[in-house]
Order: sequence, then C-alpha cells, then structure tokens
Amino acid sequence: MCQNVYCFFIWVYFKMQKINIKKVLETYKKSLVTKIDLPSLYSRSKIAHKWKLTYGLIVLREAISWRFVDILTQAYNNEKNGMITGSLILTRAALETVCLLIYMNNKMQSVIEGKMSFDDFDNVTTRLLWGTKNIDELPDPVNIMKLIEDSENKYPGIKKAYENLSEIVHPNYRGVCYGYTKQNRQKHETEFGFYCEEKYGNQFESMIEKCLKLSKKHIMSGENILNN
Repeated sequence: MCQNVYCFFIWVYFKMQKINIKKVLETYKKSLVTKIDLPSLYSRSKIAHKWKLTYGLIVLREAISWRFVDILTQAYNNEKNGMITGSLILTRAALETVCLLIYMNNKMQSVIEGKMSFDDFDNVTTRLLWGTKNIDELPDPVNIMKLIEDSENKYPGIKKAYENLSEIVHPNYRGVCYGYTKQNRQKHETEFGFYCEEKYGNQFESMIEKCLKLSKKHIMSGENILNN
C-alpha cells in the first residue's frame, strides 16, 4: 500500500472522534490502487508459488478496499437522503467486507507462526478470491459467519454488532414492525410509516467509524506481513 494511504489511516486513527465521514471516504477513494505491476512481483521471487500467491493476496486486498469504499459511500449517501434502512443494510455489508480482510490477515499470520501449512493457506486464498455458490466450476466461498466469528476472537463485540445490523436487515421484528409501525395506546391504533430514521439513525455513524477503524488497522498490518 502506497505511503499516502498509510498516512491517511494514521490520520483517521487520531481524528476518529471528530470524523467527517464524507471527507474521509473521498480521501480513501483517491488513495485506491488502480493497477498491479505483475513484473515487479515476479522480480521479487521467481519461485512460482511465491509470486503467484502474493499476487492473489494483493488482488484480494485491493478489491476489498474498492468494495469497502463503494459500499460505505453509498451507505453515507443513503443516510443523507433519509434512507436509513438502506444505509444500515450497506453498512452491514461493509462490516462483512472488513471481516474478510481480518480473516485473510489472521491466516497470513498463522502461516508465519507455523500454525497453518502453505498449501492450506493457498486453498483458503483461492476460496476467498474465487469462492461462489452458483458456479459449479469454482470453489465454495468461506461462510460469512466463519469470517465474523474469526474476527470476534480478535475483536470481541463484532459479532454482536453484526447480529444487531442483521436484525434490521432481515424481515424480523426489528426489521419490519419496529421500523414501520407505532402503537398509539391512547387511541388503540397502530400507525404505519417510515420510522427507521428516528429509531436507528444514531447507529449509522458509530458503525461506519467501527468499520473505518478496523479497515485502517488491517490494511496496514496486511501490508506489513506482505512486505516481510
């Protein structure tokens, strides 16, 4: 990851309490890598499995970064237009994306510490890159709850945050009746409307801040692992 991205995330870390989400996302977007120089990777090591795996890891990391910025930008825009439900749905997807990054870094660290074989790591990386449920020729993806639980082991509270967002995303009580009805007990009536903003609006910025903090930490740590 280039130096300006490193500095940007340091800035995010110290300014998070006074964060300007729009400005942070715009800066993050400008720092995204637009291409990978494959010959430079090959020049580091001509051993096939080393440069190929490194290439795959960098592709995965940068694609994660692009997806992360895309999702959170849309979440922010939805929230500013009063579409809080859509923003929280997208924020949940951003949290899943961050957990994929955490999972990838955890596996890289396991290889370095000798807790995971290179072949097993190569298989995991292949699933992270190519995993899908609807193309028979491609491998199965890593289950999203595995990513969440793996992240929970490192950062307690992620699973609870994910479950809270999921209750809004899914058509359960909090996603349907709580968000779109009100009880008028004096008149014995049920009123309908878009009440999600007043009930869930305060969750939006706190969740984006959590996602940005985690992404900052793991893009930097992943870069250090790859460089070493």
